[in-house]
Formats: sequence, C-alpha cells, structure tokens
Amino acid sequence: MISAESSPRKAQFCCASRRTDDRMPIPVLAYHALHAPDKDYASNDHVALEEDLKLIRRLGFRVAPLAEIAELTWNRAPSRLDSGHWVGLSFDDGTDFDYLDIEAHPYLGHLKSFYTILRENGASTGRDWPQPTGTAFVIASPEARAVLDRTCIAGLNQWRDVWWAEAAQTGILEIGNHSWDHTHPTLDSVAQRDQRKGTFMGIDNLADADAQIIRADEYIQRLTGGRAARLFAYPYGEMTDYLIEEYFPQHMSRHRMLAAFSTAGDYATPGSNRWSIPRFVCGPHWKNPEGLEKILREAMRD
Repeated sequence: MISAESSPRKAQFCCASRRTDDRMPIPVLAYHALHAPDKDYASNDHVALEEDLKLIRRLGFRVAPLAEIAELTWNRAPSRLDSGHWVGLSFDDGTDFDYLDIEAHPYLGHLKSFYTILRENGASTGRDWPQPTGTAFVIASPEARAVLDRTCIAGLNQWRDVWWAEAAQTGILEIGNHSWDHTHPTLDSVAQRDQRKGTFMGIDNLADADAQIIRADEYIQRLTGGRAARLFAYPYGEMTDYLIEEYFPQHMSRHRMLAAFSTAGDYATPGSNRWSIPRFVCGPHWKNPEGLEKILREAMRD
C-alpha cells in the first residue's frame, strides 16, 4: 500500500509557535491509513498510532476534538483546554482502513483500523483518561475513490463511503472534508478549470473552490445524515492565498466550514489562522516515538 498523500510526507518541520496568551500550544497529529507497507513503526501508521497513544497518555496529554481545538483560534472565552496538556488526532484520505480492520492481509496479518485503535484505548484505560477521538478527512467523490482504489491500493474496493454514517455516530471517529477529488494525478479529470493535478495550488477562484469544498461537503453531509464535521484538511497540505484570505473567511455562509487544517508542522495556538491550522504529519515530522516525544515536550514548555 502506498500513500495517496505525497506532499505532506515531505513537509518541513517549522519552529514551534509559542503561546500568544497563557494557553499551551496544542499539537494536532496527522496519520495516513494507506501508509502501511510493513509492520514496524516507521513504515506503518497503524502501528505508530497505537504506540503514540501510549506515549501521549504517559506524558499526561489528553485528546481533544479538532473542532474544540479550532475554536480556540476565534473564541477567547474560557475553555477546558486552558488547563492541562492536549493533543488532536486526524487521519487523511478516508480509505476503509480508517474505520474497518483488515482481518487477514497476506503479509501484515490482522491490521487494526484507526477507529479500533482509538476505541480500544478508551475502553482499556479507565476513567483517568477520557476516550480519545479523531477526525477522518475523506475524499468525497465516489468516482475518484474508485480510481484511487485501483491506482493507490490494490483494486479491492477498499476506498468506500459505506462506513461514514456509522463512524459519524460513534462519538469516536468523526468525518471531515478532504476535498472532492484531491486533484489526484491518477484521475482522468479533476474539479479544476485547467486540469492542474497533483497539487491544490490551482484552487484559486470561486468556481474551483466551490467544486472542491462545497460539493464535497454536500455529498459527505448527505451520506452521514448531516453528522459530519465542517472541518477541512487541505490536500497535499497546500493552501492558496485565495482560500486563506478570501474564500474561507469571506464566504462562510456559502461553504459553512468552521476551520481548515494544513500540514505545516507547527502547533495550534489562539494566534493560529483558523483557515490554516497547522498539523504534524507522522513520517515527515516524526519517525519514531522519540521524535513525537520531542514534539509533545516542546508543547509542555513554559
């Protein structure tokens, strides 16, 4: 299996954002279920997530929903996130492996989904550590996913939307918006006027933004019965000035998104732009538990 999200896996580690008030910076972590070519931490994001949750708990962090973290960027009212140490969890692309276990992979054997890993951590840790939650940012277009299933996985129909509604009701794995078609290079055509593929930098006008964001949201909300989160994650972690400065802030009643997330390798703070909240990506920004511990301990600094 290979990742459909190439650019974020070569993202750069930015310097840590320091606090703009007395709130601790919050690391939002991103994983890719498709990144599982082998069985060890560095080559399998499922293995990494399971180990990372142990570390997150050991260091005294709790997991907060992404919408709650995002709200810190525009709401200065007191929040439970004002005290203690918090982290956010997100999963990009939306293959079946976000929610459904692989029961008998010919090489990997039984592979737990991200949902199963989260659920088991909540069930086994007791009341001292609340149930961890995460957001699965899914590619909406069924036609695009059918192609990506063949070009990015093994063509076994494992990039479906049949699990979205059930996941959205669990209270553990919510569904977010990762665009209509990811402008993926293996697609015959994409929702971009000049057919710029393999990048999201061509989404710099109203028509293309609506096609990638509103069309995706409408489809996702329809399939989840309106239970999906109105959060957006940029494909490839790429953001145009048009999206950040004009489309998202000036057309909120149109697209109805609450916030958008990048892969800039930095911390979410009250000073973050709500339309480009940074995330750390497993692989590019940390490759082992020691690397994640460094990120977490930096967030704990006074």
